[in-house]
Amino acid sequence: MKENNLYRDVVVVADDFTGANDAGVSLALRGKKVCVAFHTPFSKSVDALVINTDSRALRASEAAEKIAQLGADIAGARWLIKKIDSTLRGNVGAETAALQALSGKRQIIIAPAYPAAGRTTQHGKCLVNGIPVNETEFASDPKTPVPAADIAELFTSHVARTATVNTLQNALAQGTELLIVDAASDDDLDAIIAAALTCAETPLLVGSAGLCDALARHLAPVRRKQLLAVVGSMSEIAQSQIALAAGAPGVSSVFIDVNDVLTGVTAGYLTQITQAFKAGNHCIVHTCPDQAARHQVGILCQKHQVTRAQLGERICSFLGELTRQALEARAPDALYVSGGDVAMAVASALGAQGFEITGRVAQCVPYGKFLGCAWLRPVMTKAGGFGKKETLLEVLHFIEERLSD
Repeated sequence: MKENNLYRDVVVVADDFTGANDAGVSLALRGKKVCVAFHTPFSKSVDALVINTDSRALRASEAAEKIAQLGADIAGARWLIKKIDSTLRGNVGAETAALQALSGKRQIIIAPAYPAAGRTTQHGKCLVNGIPVNETEFASDPKTPVPAADIAELFTSHVARTATVNTLQNALAQGTELLIVDAASDDDLDAIIAAALTCAETPLLVGSAGLCDALARHLAPVRRKQLLAVVGSMSEIAQSQIALAAGAPGVSSVFIDVNDVLTGVTAGYLTQITQAFKAGNHCIVHTCPDQAARHQVGILCQKHQVTRAQLGERICSFLGELTRQALEARAPDALYVSGGDVAMAVASALGAQGFEITGRVAQCVPYGKFLGCAWLRPVMTKAGGFGKKETLLEVLHFIEERLSD
């Protein structure tokens, strides 16, 4: 960002205050700093600037003059949006032409659809719940009536071409200056942003809050908070908890074969964990393939010539070190450890000196943070046989919805 703070990645020019807020709220919800300016120049440092010209009810020439005075506030913005009303009220054509002239943008994409509010575009016409807008109450709006549903009629100074999301990219590549794009879903609006990205210079985008929301989804996608769950318990309830949680969307599981631990063939497990996090998933690490496995411990001990105590120590030591490496490789938002011996092995591997208790979730899962080590994010612990089958799933929901960083 330039030192004078006049450059922003996104600048939106809206014609009324509530519309300006609608345009910026999605970016704000995704952690971007967004401000609405009532007057320009505006010097506050922001990620996205929304300028309210308060020009919807002005004469077309007066509205265009307000746009022409914006100057440095739009200079250099990668994404420049003329936010319009989804029912075409106001001076859509005049303000778009003025903003194009001011910005020097060569191409314009017109996409007023706002599917979430029932406003779509079909064959270049604006529809409200499937009805042409000029056949709805907006045709008799007291201040800014809408006389026509055909969007091209608003742009008499341009030769407009209608496109679909499937033909848009090719039309842009051919150099078409003004494209009215049909859209009936958020996926269509996302495709419009994707097509705009293929241009050497991003076009001037003209649309309602729906198109602004699509840009926000591209620029600041919502990241699911992620949990690393390490379950060493072989109890039946622990296995039912794993089975239910692992079947939920956005959850990966990594099964650790104890035979690999005992023979030292463990190189791929860390990769599996990091790939799960890279995919945006929670990751459950466990060592028990099914409820019958607990009855095979004696056979395992005999096969590898170890006592039950030695077997447990080697598994816990391995899980502790694997957890340390996983947290260093791609840190999740929280750590869950089930089974007392495993929990202590993880604490030792991390070099923790103690544990500060903060609260409890799902009735039987205390959480807090380790003391005296580099891992400062939340840690949850659960005794192996505690809880019900939904417990781990409830923990995942807690991480996603309620746990703050």
